[in-house]
Amino acid sequence: MKEYMQHNNWDEKDLAEKMGVAYVTVYRVLRKKREPGNEFIAKLLNAFEGATFDELFYLETDVTKREQEEDGNEPATSFQS
Repeated sequence: MKEYMQHNNWDEKDLAEKMGVAYVTVYRVLRKKREPGNEFIAKLLNAFEGATFDELFYLETDVTKREQEEDGNEPATSFQS
């Protein structure tokens, strides 16, 4: 993620503008204060043309969604740095 931002000479405010979201949204997602939703992810992929989901995100654990739901937890998806 940071590599794509550096490649485009974007800071967090630039990314928010390119995505069409509030700066605070980008700020919170990048600092893991908020989970990225489907709309955020779609806008992020549009902002970084040519990037794939797998290049921008990774799963923090190998636990399946079903296992996490059984434990009452949400799947953890994070940005790669």
